[in-house]
Amino acid sequence: MEVSEREKSVCFTGHRPDQLQGIRVDDLRLELQTAIQEAIDAGYETFYCGMAMGTDILAGEITVSLREQYPWVKLIAVVPFPEQSKDWPEEWETRYRALLQKCDDAVVLLPRAKRGGYYLRNRFMVDRSQLLIGVYNGTSRGGTAYTIRYAKQQGLELRLLLPRNFRAKR
Repeated sequence: MEVSEREKSVCFTGHRPDQLQGIRVDDLRLELQTAIQEAIDAGYETFYCGMAMGTDILAGEITVSLREQYPWVKLIAVVPFPEQSKDWPEEWETRYRALLQKCDDAVVLLPRAKRGGYYLRNRFMVDRSQLLIGVYNGTSRGGTAYTIRYAKQQGLELRLLLPRNFRAKR
C-alpha cells in the first residue's frame, strides 16, 4: 500500500457491549461521531472496521451515516472469517448484516475460524492506517489493549475515548 493511502486511513478498535455496560450509548455515539468527523476534516478518507459487536459496529454505522455529508468517505469491512457473527444475539447479527451491505468493500482474511484470527484482523487494519480511533477502558488484556499496543508500536496516531469520561446510565 502506498504511504499516501495509509496517511488517509483510519481503523477502529474498542470493547464489546459487555465491557461497555454503564455507559450511555448516546454519549458514546456522540463522542465517536465527533472523532470520526474530525478525522474526515483532517483529510482521512478510508475507514477500516473489524465488524465486531459493540464499538466496531457502532463506529461503522456512524461512518456510513456521515457519507451523506462526506460522500467520498469509504468504509472497508475487515472480517476475520465468514462465520464471525454466527452465535451473536439477533440484534447484533442484524446490525452486522446491514452494515456489511453498506460497506464499500469487505476483506475476509481466513476461510474459517482459526486461533489468532481476531489478532490477524486487528494487525491487518493497523498496518493500513495512520490513525486509530478507539474506545478503551484501560484494561491491559484483550483484543482492544493488544490493538492499541500494536498501533503504538507501528507509530499510529491514537484517538482514544475513555468510557470513564462518559456519564453512567441512570
